[in-house]
Amino acid sequence: MMTNKDYNGLKPNIKATITLLVFIVTFGFISSCSPEEIADSKDVNQSKIYQAYWVEYDAGESDFYNIEAQFRFGGANGTTLSLSEPSKVSVNKNEMNKDIDMFRGCYYKTKLQNLTDCVFSFKDTEEKVYINKCIIQKIELKPVNQIETDTNYEIEWIGNPISQKEEVFVIIEDQDNNTVKFSTAIVGSKAIKLKSRDMQTLTEGKGHIYIYRTCLSGLQQTTDEGGKIYSEYKSKKQSIDIVTNTEITKL
Repeated sequence: MMTNKDYNGLKPNIKATITLLVFIVTFGFISSCSPEEIADSKDVNQSKIYQAYWVEYDAGESDFYNIEAQFRFGGANGTTLSLSEPSKVSVNKNEMNKDIDMFRGCYYKTKLQNLTDCVFSFKDTEEKVYINKCIIQKIELKPVNQIETDTNYEIEWIGNPISQKEEVFVIIEDQDNNTVKFSTAIVGSKAIKLKSRDMQTLTEGKGHIYIYRTCLSGLQQTTDEGGKIYSEYKSKKQSIDIVTNTEITKL
């Protein structure tokens, strides 16, 4: 039979083993998250620079659009580039500022207000200029006061119908942090269908609903490597009442 002395003697070994395991797991995680490589754009073939642009707006968070640009050598997943003079990037004639992130590498960013479009201008080290334009497609929900989870809905929005390469999402959140998401990419649509079968995880009480639209498209002017523009516009959240187990007949 094991005595108390033997049992107590095992404790340091157990603690040491756990400490070692934690160290191994942590070290392995850090090692697997290697930083993005960064090179100077003057050291690469200018016709092989991949361009990527992002325009994001959240009406509930700020009056500013968050705008970013990134350049890579070797395609969409290649080495990130720091632009060498005289190379630069601007949006709506505002030069963008360089930033460096361990996991993202080198990228450029700025914030602007009151936009209807974004015109990006990228000049490479050979002073060739590429102009690419992104139209801001705003979207807002028509007023919604209540959602009954046993009922199907067709929710309309204020804004243009869906165009090619766009997608629209409606998000419902309850007070217990449960979330359901609906989406449509049907060209020409101005409404989105919410199915009752997809709302059964929501709990009764107060909640929020909001809508956003995204667009992922190619560039108008590009190098041999191509590129992309991603835009996202998110509406303010509306407060709603969520009602469950209603007797209303489903549509």
